[in-house]
This record gives sequence, structure tokens and C-alpha cells, in this order.
Amino acid sequence: MILEQRSKGTGFIVCFMSVLRENPPVSRNRIHKMGSALREDGVVATPDDWEAYLLHQTEIVGELVKQLGDFAESNSEVLLGGETMEKNIVPGSGAYMVSGRPKTIISLKEKLRRMRETPLERIQDVAGARLDCDVTLTQQRRIADELCDLFTECGATRVDLIDLRDGSHSGYRAIHLHLRFPAGFAEVQVRTALQSHWANVYESAADIFGRQIRYLHEENCQVLLSPAEKKIVKLLHGLSAHTSQVEKERDECSYIGLHPVGDYNVESNQEKIPSIEYKIYYTILNKLDEQFRKIRGSRRK
Repeated sequence: MILEQRSKGTGFIVCFMSVLRENPPVSRNRIHKMGSALREDGVVATPDDWEAYLLHQTEIVGELVKQLGDFAESNSEVLLGGETMEKNIVPGSGAYMVSGRPKTIISLKEKLRRMRETPLERIQDVAGARLDCDVTLTQQRRIADELCDLFTECGATRVDLIDLRDGSHSGYRAIHLHLRFPAGFAEVQVRTALQSHWANVYESAADIFGRQIRYLHEENCQVLLSPAEKKIVKLLHGLSAHTSQVEKERDECSYIGLHPVGDYNVESNQEKIPSIEYKIYYTILNKLDEQFRKIRGSRRK
């Protein structure tokens, strides 16, 4: 049975009996042993435990996605465009997108081998969810703060807000919420439209040039790229920095009231500057994404 109550502080419906408040079906010690096995040879000796663990992670993701969806729907004053089913959020749409996934066994093995001192039970993002939305940087931070309160009410015993909008993680920009529930660890990301679009394009590049380009910020990361590939990766990192600057300008203009958030039809030429640049970078990312898709498609033939 799931009990629901509307929080006085946020107005959101919070589940007081959900998977987030339940202990994992597999003991911490057994999860630790499964992680050690995956790290070394990739074979888990107790498949029933592994299946129960993965099912539990999937249930955690489902609850995170539900809470994010309810939260976004209740923020109609900011997210005017509602939820979109498109791959990317169009600038000026006021739309949002909620997604989630448990890590695949392949990516989990990779992470365990990169983070050799971190046991499986302490991997932060085995269960992960995202809220991508057409908002300014200020609104993004406000949303993240409100989500901290929401997940605390959902049973989180610890919530850490990690602001990674400086691009130090191989160009990726987002606000991360590191959550600790009785059910285990989880991660929620909040991204703007451009942050999300850039990340999707970079993931496409990683499918072509190798997944390791996603971890260039890590000390022991070794990536073998041709001169042409290095140039493309450098270009993508440059785009990340430029889009960040455009978002800062958009944020400043919104703050002093040059144009309403999401309104790209203002009359003053001076006021159009931030929104025009915003659209230009969105278009550039679209074209890069198309090219990467063509390359991937030709390699499969």
C-alpha cells in the first residue's frame, strides 16, 4: 500500500511508503561481494541475488521518475510547454523531459574498474534520473534546491547538491543531486536545454571515438585518438564553454527583465542578442548530431 500526502512546504505529493524507504532485498555484504566479482572477472556467483538487486534498482528509478514528473507538472508557471517526447528540448518551448535508467551491466563493470576503491554499494548513480528543462541557470538552481527538499521528504537521509556547471567533467554541465535513501544511493541530474543537448551530442561522439572521452577529467584516463578526432573532441569542449557563456548572458538578461523567460519574440534588437545566440548554438549542436548519426550508421553497414 502506498500512502500519499501533499507536503505543506512544496505542495508536491510525497509517498510515505515507497521503495525509497525500503531496505534493499540483498544485504550490503552480498552487494559488496557481487561488486568485487564484477570488477575482477565480470561473473556474479549468485545470479538470484543479482537479479533481485537489479530489480530493486529499477524500482528506485521508477519512483525517482515519478517524483520528478509530478514535480515538473506542478511547476507549470515555469515549464509552460509541458512534457515533450522529442529527443531534445527546443529553446523557447518551456518544455521539460524526465528520464531514468539503472546502469547497464557493461557500464557498471567499466565504472567499478575505473573506481577501484569504491564498492558497488557506494556507487552513486547505479539508479539515476534526469530532469531536462528549458529554464535559465537561476531557475535551474532554484529547481535543484526544491528537489533537495522534495527528496528529503521522500525519505532521503542525506542529499548533496553538486554544481557541475563549470564543465570540469569533460565538458558535461549539470546540477547533480546525490541522494542516500534507506533503499540505497541514487543520483538525479537537472539540466538546461543546451546542457542536455550538448551531452547527447557528446554521447554520440563517444559512440564513435570511444567511451573513454567521457572521462577525460579523470587522472588515469588514457585515450588514443587520431589528430582529426582530437580536433573534433576539442571543438566539442569549446562548444560546451561557449554555450555556457550564452546561458550566463541569457540568465543575466532575464534577471534584469530584458525579456520574459522563453520569449524569443521581443521587439528590441538589443534584447534579441542572447536568444539569437542561444538558437545558433542549438542549431550547431543539431547539425553535429546529424553528422555523428550518419557516421555511426555507415559503420554499421
